Amino acid sequence: MQGRAPPRGYAGLVGLLAVDVSAFGVVMSADSQPIEALGGQTRVLTKQGGLTRCPIVIRNEGGFAGFTGYVGTEEIDGSPTRDWLTAFGLRHAGVSLADYAAALGRELTAVWKALGLQSVVEILISGVESRDVRFWYVRNSQGLNDHDWTYKPPKQDFDVVDDLDGRYMPRDLQPGQTKEELLRERTYSFRQGVLLPAAPVFDAFSQILAMLYTHGVDGFEPVGSLDDLAYFARQRMEFLKRLSSKKHGIYTKSPAPLGGEVHVLGVDRAGVMKTYPKIRAQAKVI
Repeated sequence: MQGRAPPRGYAGLVGLLAVDVSAFGVVMSADSQPIEALGGQTRVLTKQGGLTRCPIVIRNEGGFAGFTGYVGTEEIDGSPTRDWLTAFGLRHAGVSLADYAAALGRELTAVWKALGLQSVVEILISGVESRDVRFWYVRNSQGLNDHDWTYKPPKQDFDVVDDLDGRYMPRDLQPGQTKEELLRERTYSFRQGVLLPAAPVFDAFSQILAMLYTHGVDGFEPVGSLDDLAYFARQRMEFLKRLSSKKHGIYTKSPAPLGGEVHVLGVDRAGVMKTYPKIRAQAKVI
């Protein structure tokens, strides 16, 4: 692909997209750096600096309040992915989360087949439905290459998976334990995008989060609310962005695969959504 213009609708990833699910609600976070994810290759698409676009779309329909975040494609059928997802949501206003996710998978499959796209796209959907936290994904990824954690070439058919309630709850619930009880004991964190070295660092932060969430660490702010969780997520993303900086971190190339503005959004169990800028006092309802 070097020196060739990508075909219409081709891939471009934000650097990293993350979701944290807790008893307080859900937080979704991302940076602003677009990259291109091909089979076995990751390329930064734009120069770093001045990047502000947000790869997280708000959805408040069908009894679900939350977010649809994307990594993998900056343009679908000639439209920016954010605009395409927004228009898709409007066409499916009022439907349940399950129906929305299923329809999204079907339509993306149709588009990928019609255009013959060869790009990876991972879509994470998370929020609150009937005061219960949810996490789904829609993707055409076939996993990662072991040697460098780049994506394998994608398939055209998209998977639609209720990951939290369909996989993690059956795996982790003890006999007689409720989902609410389990979520008071632990959080669930998910990430997609540029995964090396971001993923090992992300996972180390998850261990810190587990300590702060369950019993606290002397001298550190406890994670006792959705706001606390959101600002932990911001610190994690800011650290990863700084790590990937040639100027401030240890990354040697320019531009870096993570960069630009960090976006952090959250929704509590009552369905109230907020945005979390750098300064904690400036967090506001959206």
